Amino acid sequence: MNKRTLLLVAHGSSEFKGDNPVIQLAETLSKRNLFDNIIYAFLHQQPLLKDVLSLIQTQELCVIPMFSGYGYITSELIPKALDQVSSEIRVRIFDPIGTHSEIPNILAKQALSIIEKKSLKPKEVSVLIVGHGHTKNSKNANQTIMLARSVQKVIHGANVDTAFIEEPPLISNWAQNTTTKHLIVLPYLVGGGLHTQEDIPIMLGLVSGNYSKEPFSGPHYIQGHTIWYCRPYGFDGSLADIILKIVSK
Repeated sequence: MNKRTLLLVAHGSSEFKGDNPVIQLAETLSKRNLFDNIIYAFLHQQPLLKDVLSLIQTQELCVIPMFSGYGYITSELIPKALDQVSSEIRVRIFDPIGTHSEIPNILAKQALSIIEKKSLKPKEVSVLIVGHGHTKNSKNANQTIMLARSVQKVIHGANVDTAFIEEPPLISNWAQNTTTKHLIVLPYLVGGGLHTQEDIPIMLGLVSGNYSKEPFSGPHYIQGHTIWYCRPYGFDGSLADIILKIVSK
């Protein structure tokens, strides 16, 4: 039996085509040799969480929800699923990865790299942090807004705002709400699946596709603006170090 197991739990998508950052992250962490076993599971693609949990044999199970914030999945669904784990196993479930204090710096770094590489003037740049949002639950929107405020403190000169897939201000209204020439779009999503491949691109006026191969896509010229679209922050290499900091507490 393993003494200590790390489990990364993510949303996943049966229709998602592309690299999943959670799988890559588990492989990276495995090379550190700090856990006896590092595994991952999804809610909507293989391997499914319920199947993975039924096979776990360990003394301690550390669970990291690979989600941007709190909501039904992280507050109820995952904890309920963990009830099937043997009572002899010590289960430690941590806060969603997206709530960690270093996440704003990761997003800010994404935007700043474009500003520097493309020699943009910050006053001519707007940064749009896009979240999922939900009309019946304000948690995700509130977390996204707080994140934007933290990013604003790091990015001096550029305006940082928020938009959502499912609630106002909608991403599709970006043109009416953007007064600058340049727009950098940052998904507040770990992997995103179809959200980052279809929903967000289409709402911006782009075509659907795999936008995770490179750190960002662009420039795209739409409605008189220049757009750069960044891949989800789950691909950032520093997430491995963040996870190790979380579980070491």
